[in-house]
Amino acid sequence: KENNIYRINIFDNKGDRVLTNRVIEEDDHIHGEENVNRYKEVKPILTGKVTELIIGLKKAMHVDEQRFAVALARSGKRGAIVVNMNAEDFLRFRKRIGLGKILQDIGGNMGIEYVALQDSQGILAASSNVKELSSFAGDDFLFNATHGDSVFTRVTNFQDREVFEAIRGLYFNNKLTGVIRIGITLDEIRSLEARTVNRLIIISIILATISIIVLSILITNQNLKIISEEFRNYKSFTNSFLQNIKESGITVAGNLEITLFNSSAEKLFSVSRDEVLGKRINELDVKGIDEIYQLLSSNTDYYKYFEIRIMTASGEKYLSVNITPNYNLSKGLESNTIIINDITESKKLEEQTKRNEKLIAMGELASGVAHEVRNPINSIGMIAQRLSSEFEPKDASGEYKSITSLLTDEVNRINKIITQFLKYARPLDFHLKEVDFAKFMNEVHQLFCDQAEKRDISFSVSGDPDLVVKIDPELFKQTIINIVQNAFEAVKDNGRITMRYFRTNHSFEVNVADNGSGILPEDRTKIFDLYYTSKEEGTGLGLSISQKIISQHNGRIDFDTGPDGTTFKIIVPLT
Repeated sequence: KENNIYRINIFDNKGDRVLTNRVIEEDDHIHGEENVNRYKEVKPILTGKVTELIIGLKKAMHVDEQRFAVALARSGKRGAIVVNMNAEDFLRFRKRIGLGKILQDIGGNMGIEYVALQDSQGILAASSNVKELSSFAGDDFLFNATHGDSVFTRVTNFQDREVFEAIRGLYFNNKLTGVIRIGITLDEIRSLEARTVNRLIIISIILATISIIVLSILITNQNLKIISEEFRNYKSFTNSFLQNIKESGITVAGNLEITLFNSSAEKLFSVSRDEVLGKRINELDVKGIDEIYQLLSSNTDYYKYFEIRIMTASGEKYLSVNITPNYNLSKGLESNTIIINDITESKKLEEQTKRNEKLIAMGELASGVAHEVRNPINSIGMIAQRLSSEFEPKDASGEYKSITSLLTDEVNRINKIITQFLKYARPLDFHLKEVDFAKFMNEVHQLFCDQAEKRDISFSVSGDPDLVVKIDPELFKQTIINIVQNAFEAVKDNGRITMRYFRTNHSFEVNVADNGSGILPEDRTKIFDLYYTSKEEGTGLGLSISQKIISQHNGRIDFDTGPDGTTFKIIVPLT
């Protein structure tokens, strides 16, 4: 009803109508709607040859009217849908959208004098103001336009007015069917010509002015070249200086793009300059760079100095960072120069010194407390022995013996702790001698081979076979055994422990690495403290004594730890 459709019929795959939108009873004729078959009419659809079919104009069966019908295949090969429209309505609709209407609409646009569709016989369709146009036979230009595939143009007369005419041939199946001619008024073109002349005059004046300005600029530019050359020399010198200094140098432009990344910075962040130059510092996926960006974005209005601790690809680093902003002549921020010093070694030495001072203080405290406590404890122990042997009561003698025995045991335990205190507080009996370190480390390896085999732990040792060092072998062995034992306690069965030893610049280093779960963050600052332990049966003396031994060798113990394991590093100067 909304689309003025006369009728919609649905047919099955045999051509029988199974549904219609309405039943029409016409004057003096009542026909059955249930026995209508249109197999022949929609056969191409029912046989699957097509999915759409234009049946076209046909006479109505029961009234003197024309219908226009189209058909569409139903889904799943279930038949066809046929739509009927009153032919008069269809013709009226066609007139509203036909070619003539299109040409009329185009011809009505401002600036278009006429539009016409023409063949060798005459005008097929045209805008309303066209009464007559030249024919193919009497117009050589029009004739030539039918023999080319491009647009032909000319200036001609139409109803005593000059027009600009564009002509193009129309082809169907590579055969010329006619031409389309469009006439455009020249009023706009004439006006455009006048505006063009005026603009040319203005442009000429502007060009003369520009010539004077350019001449001035050339003179100024000559002076600027001299200044720029000086500036380039200065910049080159600055870049060369930053590239070759020992410190890590990075220059970051105002848009956060990295313009300089020297060789020291490459080593510090384990990345080549080609990977970072020209990229924005806040978009780099380089370990440790993000912390530098945070400092840079905090405040760049004046010189800044920071000390930070970061994790780089080569491990934990302590850095001193100097950020200096650079301004141009307009006082706008041009770049920031970042100078970074790796102060890891000095920080670790500082921590080592603090740790040694703490251990010395604890040792002195231990010695004082032990001496003060030992005498009264010994007295209590003697009294407990006398009570057990000389004053046994007649009643509840069993309970009495149990209490005195417990008292004696506790006294002995306290005495043992005091002995450990005194042992730690006393200076170590230190005897240095030259040691074949490869043989020394193999001996340590042999001590733990059985334990490794029982737990199916991969345990290996490797290093410089020609390394000879001057150490106290017994004390040094005690240190390495303590650290290796901790590693065995840290890994699970089927784990991995490696020992490596090698020479550095003026030192030698021993690394003991495991793939355990790492040291908890809250324990990392306490592991060298006297009597601090995270193990149920630990004494808390192993690492404290190891630290004391290595300290007397003028060395230090460092460690790197994380969820993938821990590496203890013993670094001792070569003497």
